[in-house]
Amino acid sequence: MACLGPLWPTLSGYHRDMGSSAKPEAIRSWKAIAAYLGCSVRSARRWEADEALPVHRHMHKSQGTVYAYPDELDAWRTRGEAQVDFPDKVQSSPSHDRSIAVLPFRYVGPDSANVYIADGCTEEVINGLTKIRALRVISRTSSMVLKDTQKDARTLAKTLRVRFLLEGTVRQHTSQLRVSARLIDPTTDEGVWAEQYDGPVETVFSIQERIARDVAAALHLRLTVDDERRLAHRGVEDVLAWRYALQARQESLRWRPDAIQQAIALLDLAIKQAGEQPALLTALGRTWLQFREAGIDTSSLPIEKARTCAERIREQIADAVEWRQLEGWIQYATGNIRAAVAQLNRVLRETPNDPDTLGLLANCYLISGRVVLARPVIERLLAIDPLTPLTRCLPGWADALEGDFATAVKAYQDMYDADPGNPLGRLFLLWILASSGNIDRALELASNFPESPDNHLPQQVARIFHAGLSGAPLPDGQVLLDNASAIAASSDMYPRLISQAYALAGDAELSAHWMSLALERGFINYPYLAQHDPLLVRVRQTESFQALLSRVRTRWQNFDDVE
Repeated sequence: MACLGPLWPTLSGYHRDMGSSAKPEAIRSWKAIAAYLGCSVRSARRWEADEALPVHRHMHKSQGTVYAYPDELDAWRTRGEAQVDFPDKVQSSPSHDRSIAVLPFRYVGPDSANVYIADGCTEEVINGLTKIRALRVISRTSSMVLKDTQKDARTLAKTLRVRFLLEGTVRQHTSQLRVSARLIDPTTDEGVWAEQYDGPVETVFSIQERIARDVAAALHLRLTVDDERRLAHRGVEDVLAWRYALQARQESLRWRPDAIQQAIALLDLAIKQAGEQPALLTALGRTWLQFREAGIDTSSLPIEKARTCAERIREQIADAVEWRQLEGWIQYATGNIRAAVAQLNRVLRETPNDPDTLGLLANCYLISGRVVLARPVIERLLAIDPLTPLTRCLPGWADALEGDFATAVKAYQDMYDADPGNPLGRLFLLWILASSGNIDRALELASNFPESPDNHLPQQVARIFHAGLSGAPLPDGQVLLDNASAIAASSDMYPRLISQAYALAGDAELSAHWMSLALERGFINYPYLAQHDPLLVRVRQTESFQALLSRVRTRWQNFDDVE
């Protein structure tokens, strides 16, 4: 394998501190320190000067370098958070005092068609609590996994690593709404606080805000000025538009062409009802991008539609966080990862615990060869979204990109076990097993890959992997179908997998071709491609692949991830 030599220490200013075993790996640049704290370099420097941020310096002959240790930064950050005074009955370890999970609210009204309102209330309460910086709140995606669960409070709290649980019910009768909420101490299964809220349906937004404030009061949290500002801000004020948006979200989660189109139609109705609210335009832009993410429409239309939404947001508020969030997704979809990272980092300064933004930022860092910057983002994401399969897989993806395939296998096996019928999860497991040298199990997965009537892309890629793993030649005409090629080229993931499959089969030209498509979609992790990936051994030294690696290396070295 090619050696990285002196290039490795240039990776975002990181290298291992081999001289000491008493401290964890140091964070060795202002950019990396700022990324770890989720702030700008300017803020990190100011905190060092004004608030004793623990940054160290090492002086060389001509200049000095800065470094910091994660445990010291964590301790500094903890000291700066709002203090929490708990009654005796809810005393617990400090690491869990400020953590809560909102269990899916139950709809208890007579009209089952309104069940989605309970899911909407759950989401809005989570959104409200998330605006309180001193509180760690489990994300909607992980909370909704627990819908209809039979697990007891203690087990749920242990699974989610939280100190408190919030449960509730929603009932609508004619135009009146009743929401009940109860805060539970899972160590005793006793209620810490409970309240009932009644009012017209139009008061649903104020009810959700009151719940967030009352929970904060029950936990003796002192709200900051920024907390107050964020709690007072509402994305959508019109109740009918809010209903349309809730229904649109339910449809979009189905990821089918007709469902995504229905979601767009509902969001158009919401915008017609409430006007071009930034939250609605962001949802509409993200839904258009789903066509591309799902491989349904790989033309430029979804990008154009999303850009139109972003422009309409920016016309209203030049620096709106909603615009930056949507712009981050658009830049990612078009392969401009540098720009995506810049926007996503700015979003996290305002909403530091948004799971979608954290997940996309982590992946952007990973595919850009900034694994060490991705890990604290992944840790933060896992703290608030521990049950989503793709979130749980991210540490394994990071391990694999650093060449630790044996450790990575478990994360992919867990994702596969959670949904064995998912062809993409099966393809991921096949890939990591092959990468870790477990050829027999990888071949078994490839041989038994479920047939699909439409000859779906994962099935086609699995066939190429099977040929490469078994040593059998590719059958005549064994190339991707035209429609599959268009779908594969719309992301960085499929081109990389296809390139690795062709590399196993010994076809250097096709392997280089597909990896060049991954490069254009943003995959520039040079250390992984040049050194760590064992699937590329047969093609790495070929002229075509060496030319590709030279391009990747240039893009990797020039990547600027923080302002």
